[in-house]
Parts: sequence; structure tokens; C-alpha cells
Amino acid sequence: MFSLKRFSWVFVLTATTVLDASGQSEPLPPPSLSGLPVPSPLIEPIRPVLSAPALPTETGLIPLTPASTPYPPVTVVLPTVAPVSSSSGSVVSIPVSGQPALSVKQILPESIGPGQPVPAEISVTNTGSKLAENVVLLGWWTDGYELGETSVTSYTINGKRAWGMGAIAAGETRTLKVKLNPSSTARPTEFRSGFDATFSSSSSDIRSVKLLKPELSLQIVAPETALLGQPITVLIKVKNPGQMPMSKISVQAVMPEGLKHPKAQDLITDLALLAAGATESVPLELTATKVGETKGKIRIEAEGCEAIEQEFRVNVTEAKLAVTLNGPKSIYQNWPATYEAVIENQGSYPVKAASLEIKLPTGMTDLRASDKPGHNAGRNLIVWTFETLQPGEKKSVIWFGFAKQPDDLFTTGTLSVGGSPIRRAEWTTKNMGAEGK
Repeated sequence: MFSLKRFSWVFVLTATTVLDASGQSEPLPPPSLSGLPVPSPLIEPIRPVLSAPALPTETGLIPLTPASTPYPPVTVVLPTVAPVSSSSGSVVSIPVSGQPALSVKQILPESIGPGQPVPAEISVTNTGSKLAENVVLLGWWTDGYELGETSVTSYTINGKRAWGMGAIAAGETRTLKVKLNPSSTARPTEFRSGFDATFSSSSSDIRSVKLLKPELSLQIVAPETALLGQPITVLIKVKNPGQMPMSKISVQAVMPEGLKHPKAQDLITDLALLAAGATESVPLELTATKVGETKGKIRIEAEGCEAIEQEFRVNVTEAKLAVTLNGPKSIYQNWPATYEAVIENQGSYPVKAASLEIKLPTGMTDLRASDKPGHNAGRNLIVWTFETLQPGEKKSVIWFGFAKQPDDLFTTGTLSVGGSPIRRAEWTTKNMGAEGK
């Protein structure tokens, strides 16, 4: 701040008489003003110039006026301000700043699955210093999605959905919650939505949600060749190569006549849940029942992705097994009789689950046998089961008993694979009757 003082220069002129040689008096010349200090030119005069107060006239001194003084008045430079006229004089006006300012933010899920709605929460914040009145929020989103539930009643402005948010005080936040539902025909690869808040100024927030695509892949592992009557395993591998878990996956198998399943020809299995990147194998146990090439079909489908269908082929051939029976050609009644059966795999493929069933002669008692066969006394049968017969392998089994009947001993052997008979052999032993007759 500057303090302004006014200085008045007062000169007192005194009449002095000087006598000359004649004794007459002569007035002195007026005083010279040169030599007196001059104010600095850097000091500008005050505008308007304030007048000096009048001096008392009793002293006989005459006050100087601006026109008669040779010295400009002293002034002080003041800071530059914007004056505003008023009745009382010049008033300094300081502008006041501050306006409403709106900020919009969305909260969206990181990802969504097919057919799933998109929940969105939109917040509008007044980041300014003044009240924002009549705030309107305008929204848009990817085609194929429709507005569902909304926490604030909406209306339409210029083709956009709008929500009236009312007045928002400085620092206050208002929230809108909506749910956007996909239509049945929606096939976007990315969901986008934007919301604009308008007042005297506007703020926008546009974000994207990655729309995860459900994916499935199918692989069928089946043997190229199967033996007639042999069990085979068809392995169905269902993989989820996507980035989201898959549920309610349906696996359907349609079998031809040449391949049989114990339950049915058309099988449907549901997989409850398959995690992202995971693979689940479904084994299908079948039996070849018809010689020749046969085809099967596997179909998988799940919600949100197209069904996948694949075929597999199996060439069914007959197992090349041979069976022979050997025993005594004749025997006396009540004598023991020993028999042998030889099974041979004459093919190029291993044979699994082969069985040999021997029908015994009537009246043969006190039986003994090798390799622990099963015995059905009611049907007079003994049965051997062979887990695997390798190519070229031979297997021999023996049994014996006492011939109590008076008739000839007639024995039959049936070789089966997977429950289907493929070979038959016979042997007859002549009964000589009671010994010594």
C-alpha cells in the first residue's frame, strides 16, 4: 500500500528596500526559481489532482494554485484494478469463479456370456462448486440389447434413452442402475455402452465389455478295425477351448446296427460343467455285431454355440478262432474219460472275452477240470473264459469224469466272442457197456 501525502510549497515574499546613490529606494528583483529541486519525471501526476486546502488569509499569504505553481504534485502509482462505478466513487471488483462440472463413470462386468444380461451402474458426480440443475443422462449401447430394469424412469430424446437426474449439488453423486437384456438374435462380439450427462457442460464415459464367445470342440477316438462279437471302446473327447465355463453340454451318440450298446442305440449324456480350457472324455462301450464297415455319429451342443457333429467308422471282421475237441473213442461204462479242447487264434488281431462252453454227456459224474471253469449243473455245462488270445496263441483245457450212463458219450464245444457264437466242435465216445459183457 502506498500512503499519499500532499506537500504545499509556500513562498513568503518580503519587500526589501535598497537605497541607491540618490537615496531613492528601488525594489529587489524577484527571486530566481532555478536551482530548486525538480521532482522525478517517473512520478506521474495523480488524476484527478487533489486541490490543496486553503490557507488562512489572516497571514497575508496567498495559496498557490495548480496553474501558478511550477511543480507538479507528488503521486504514487497504485495497482491496476478494474473499477466499477458506484455512487460513492471507484470500487475495485474481484471476479468470483466456480461453475457446475459433471463427471460420469460406469461400472460394468469384465465379461459376459451369451444370452446373459449386462448389469450397469452409472454415477454422475458434480465436481464443480455450484449446483447443477436439471441434469439429464443420455445413454446408448450395442445393437441387439434392450433396456430392462432401471432404477430411474426413462424417456426418449432424439432416439436416445434419457433419465432425469434432477439437481445435483456441488460434490454430490447420483446413481443410475440399469440392466440391458440381449435379444434372441443378438450375435455381437463386443458389448459397448456410453452415457452422457448434460447441463451447462457435459461429461462422457464410454467403456467396452468383452463378450466371451462359447466354444466347443469334439474329437472321437475309435478303433479302425473291430472283431465280430468283440467289445470296443469309442472315446468321445469334449473340449472347451474358450475363456468361459460351459454348462449343460449335451452329448448324443447314434449307433448303427453293427455296433450295439447294452442300453440303447441312441444315447444322450449331459455334462454338468466344463471349465475353460478343460477336456472331458466320455467312453462309449460297444460290441461289434455285424461284419463289414459300420458308421456311428456323435453330436454335441450347448447353449450359445452351434452344434458339432462328427462320424466315425469301424471295419468289423470275423475273429479267426479255431476249436478242436479230443477224447477217447470208446469207453466202458463207469470208466473215467478224459477230454481236451484246444482253442487257437489264427487271425492277426488279439481277441478278447472269448469263451468256450462244453455241453457234457448225460450221466457223467465226479467231474474234474483245469483252469477253473464255471459249472452249471442244471444245464450240465462247464464254461471257460479267456481274457485275451493273442495272434497265433493256442490254449488247451482238460476235463474228465466217470461215464455212468449206458449210452454213447456225445460232447459239444461252442466257442463265442462277446457272447456271439463263432465256432462249434463235437466229439463222440462209444460206450462199450458194462465191462466183461
